Amino acid sequence: MTEHRQLLALGSFSNLERNRVSAIGQESAFDVHFESDPRDASSWLDNHDTQALLLDGESIEAEHFAIERRAELKHATLPLLSLSKSINDLCFIEAFSWGVDDVVTRNEADPLRARLRHLPKGPVSIFEVSRGSVLVAEADRARRLLVGRVLRNAGYDVTFAVESTDLTDFAQSKKFQVIVASTALSDSPRELVEGLRAKGYQSLFVLTCPPREIKKYKAALDGFDGATTTDAFAPAENVLFVSNELGRPRGTDLRASARVLYGTAVGFRGMGRDADDYGFTYNVSEGGLYVRTLAPPDEELVWLELCPPRADRRVRLVGKVAWRRGLTKGQYATVPPGFGVEIVDGARMDIECWREGCRAYERLVD
Repeated sequence: MTEHRQLLALGSFSNLERNRVSAIGQESAFDVHFESDPRDASSWLDNHDTQALLLDGESIEAEHFAIERRAELKHATLPLLSLSKSINDLCFIEAFSWGVDDVVTRNEADPLRARLRHLPKGPVSIFEVSRGSVLVAEADRARRLLVGRVLRNAGYDVTFAVESTDLTDFAQSKKFQVIVASTALSDSPRELVEGLRAKGYQSLFVLTCPPREIKKYKAALDGFDGATTTDAFAPAENVLFVSNELGRPRGTDLRASARVLYGTAVGFRGMGRDADDYGFTYNVSEGGLYVRTLAPPDEELVWLELCPPRADRRVRLVGKVAWRRGLTKGQYATVPPGFGVEIVDGARMDIECWREGCRAYERLVD
């Protein structure tokens, strides 16, 4: 007999929705408990061994509740799902900014069922520290917590700085493998990097700033190896991608084209299936892409529909799944949960649109 796990659902759910979610939970070996008040939900979490959390993504409490759970070490790896009436770029970006793992439509059963069935059977333990130390310098509490969580789950020992003096003092007191610093705490990032390099510190340096200031700060860091900028308002997992790319061994790059961060909603389905599920792209290249989702398709070949970078129309592509990543221990180190695909087919116009969009976007962000 299958032992049922616990799923806590927080939000305003109609009787019809409660019955639907409860039935989906039972089919996926979950007992579902509903709460409408965040305080009661917090109390329930404290007193029960819970394996997943489902949020009404359109409620005003969802953001605060999710961030507070991510602030608790015991819930750093708790799978968080957000329900949304419509699936688009905005709902994904908002949910990721709360520390949510995935977004599903609230009007269909299959997407939620697929995600619950893909969740680990046991608790997800935090990855042991194996990649060294990282300093996260960020004044905004929510952003600080979420970036720290992503890097801790990837195997780093995380230290926080919340003021400019903390950033300077901490950065020069310990040899960090990575320093992630917000421009809100660093008036002169170039001077900071120069000072660290002069002392022999070779920390990778990721400066987070508003999108409109990326070019300015990238120019300020010109000439420094192992230092770059990234969008401060993008999902926290982007910091992990940037730091991983900075840390890649230099030399011959065997990639046919560069991988770049690019986030947009993508419809996907196993070839021959009737309906799309939805995920969010993490990084893309001319030859493939990585899709964030807790329910990667089981099929080897998939149909993908999305808008390429720098394009004003959607394309339909055929991809071959190269690898899948879940929430299990040890799979956080490079990417969030999802699947990577190689583009193997599609209409000629769609493939050309995709490739040209990727080339144009690469030139833009280079």
